[in-house]
Amino acid sequence: MTISEYALKFIGRPYIWGGDGSGKCGGGFDCSGLVLECLIACGLWFGKDTTAQGVHNEIVSGVDVWSKVRRGCEKADDLLFFGKDTKHITHVAICIGDGLMVEAGGGGSKCTTPTNSTGMVRVRPIASRKDLVAALRE
Repeated sequence: MTISEYALKFIGRPYIWGGDGSGKCGGGFDCSGLVLECLIACGLWFGKDTTAQGVHNEIVSGVDVWSKVRRGCEKADDLLFFGKDTKHITHVAICIGDGLMVEAGGGGSKCTTPTNSTGMVRVRPIASRKDLVAALRE
C-alpha cells in the first residue's frame, strides 16, 4: 500500500489538534499526525512524533533519499509543506495525484475533541492553498 492510498482510508476522521489517530484523541488527526501515521505504516518513518516543521526538517537532514519536487510536478505520495518558507512551515499534506492532496485540516488549536472539531481529513486541490513552500518525494 502506498502513502496516499493509506491516507485515503482516514477521510472523514475529525481534525484534532495534536491528534495521532489514536483513541486518546477520539481517532482524530492533525496534519502532522496524519502524515506520520501514513509514513510509519509504510515503513518510511522511524523518527519521533513531531510537527509539520519537524517532519520537513527530519526528512531534509536525514540520510534517506528524499528529493525536492518542482512546483507543478507533484505526484501521488509526495509530501507537501505549506507556510511562509521552509523555516516557517505550518502545514503538511500528502499528494494523491491530479493536483489533489489529502490533509487533516480546517481546524485549529481549539479543536481538541470530535465534538468541537471544525475540520476533518479531506481531499482538496493543492492549489486551494497559496503557501506551498516545498514538496518532497521518497
